[in-house]
Amino acid sequence: MRNAGEGELGGCGVAPVLLTSGGLRRLAWPALIALTAVAAAVPLWSSTFLPFQDAPQHLAAVRVLADYADRTFAFQRWFAVDLQRSQYLGFYLPAAALAKVVGPQAACRILLTLVALALPAASWLLLRSFGRDGRLAIFAPAAFHTVPLYMGFFNFVASVPVAIAAVALIERELRAPARPRTVLLTLTASALFWFHPSAVAFVLGAGAVLAVTSGLPGRRIARAMAPLVPAVALLAAWAALAHAARSDAEGSRPFWQPFREQLLDVGRFGNVLVGHSDELFALAMVALWFTVVVLRGPCLRPERWWRLPALAAVILAAYLATPVGLGYAWYIHTRALPFLALITLASIAITRRRLTAGLLAAAAAVQIGYAARLVAVYRAFDAEADGAALEQVLRAAEPGRRLVSLMFQQRSRWFQFDPFMHFGMYYEVERGGRARYNFAEVPWTPIRFRPDAPLVPEPADWFFRPEIFDSRRHASDTDYVLTRGEPRSPGPPFRLVERAGPWALYARWRGTRSAVIHPGR
Repeated sequence: MRNAGEGELGGCGVAPVLLTSGGLRRLAWPALIALTAVAAAVPLWSSTFLPFQDAPQHLAAVRVLADYADRTFAFQRWFAVDLQRSQYLGFYLPAAALAKVVGPQAACRILLTLVALALPAASWLLLRSFGRDGRLAIFAPAAFHTVPLYMGFFNFVASVPVAIAAVALIERELRAPARPRTVLLTLTASALFWFHPSAVAFVLGAGAVLAVTSGLPGRRIARAMAPLVPAVALLAAWAALAHAARSDAEGSRPFWQPFREQLLDVGRFGNVLVGHSDELFALAMVALWFTVVVLRGPCLRPERWWRLPALAAVILAAYLATPVGLGYAWYIHTRALPFLALITLASIAITRRRLTAGLLAAAAAVQIGYAARLVAVYRAFDAEADGAALEQVLRAAEPGRRLVSLMFQQRSRWFQFDPFMHFGMYYEVERGGRARYNFAEVPWTPIRFRPDAPLVPEPADWFFRPEIFDSRRHASDTDYVLTRGEPRSPGPPFRLVERAGPWALYARWRGTRSAVIHPGR
């Protein structure tokens, strides 16, 4: 059977849902895709500091979980661990286990490296499940160095390849139910709950769209959707508890940005660097993908080929309708973008020509080149952060105390967002104790402040405005104040203890400096 458009752009015939493997000679493509994924992971290991906005918060949480009983850090004095708050545990618990051996920095980098490698693997599975050419997975590593990662949404970023794999499993269940796969899908969809609820919502929504468009009998659909029931129950329970966790009705109201800005944010998905190198990279990747799409020649289209484009359209509509913020959660809408990108990537059928292979190889080369650029920028960020000066200042603070960080310089010359906003958490990572602002102040993390160690209350967004810090009010629950970029004292009773580079440490007393710093491992 031939399509009416065969011989025109992409002229494709209809084929069964699964393509043939192509033989051993095609092992070259998985190898090239793996090389591209490795290149995407290399920048993670090229600097002392990760330039991701929330990274210090996650490092501190992993340190608390890994070394909670260590008396040097005195975490038990300030924190309680509540594993019933399950969100983030899918990332935090493996990271904490690794941190006992390699420390929190290396542990988080290892897990993020696994995410970078898993993205093309999950995309390959998705492509093959829907009868597409697996070589398109060569574009998947480009979705790694994007806004969610640089905002520091580690747990959500880790959920993306798992969610994509779950969608692939749903399609395979619809086509050919199998008991082992049913068990695997149940475990995969349920495990997403311990990474991020947004990923669970995506999988459930995608499953509904695929079921409705499958053209299969109701009994077959029910059989394929049954493994998602535990995930539905977990998400419903979480939604009820998460809403109840907010005591302020005002903070629970969603808010949206203008529609035009919401639409433009789709194009800003890869805008993570200051300057235009990231934009040029994104344009090159889109141009290569589009050229592959429109390239003329014979290809095979699976039956009901339009289902993935329909799913991509539903994701786009959901993205446009999603609020930017709700309570403590901000940038909610951006969490649809990785799924939109990867589903759109998989929506096309491509020709099998040498030129196609050349374009796909060019996509790999462009990504490897961009990774080299990122390595240089990561190292420049290290110099900007001045880690030696930060270490010198932190050495002047005793371990296990209470610190407030005032980051007057939160922006970077090299990266978007505010990568220095939470750098005060490195006191908690290296010296223990309690640093603020701290994610233990939000309702969904497993690390909680102890109720018998009360905090001086502050507005929800006070860490954006360090100039409002009231030194006398904080003297009752703060031992140290760490500043970046502000030469003035935070005010009495805090006095300067150490200054180096852009960093300064103030204490409530003048005493002998502690020369011992707990090893960062």
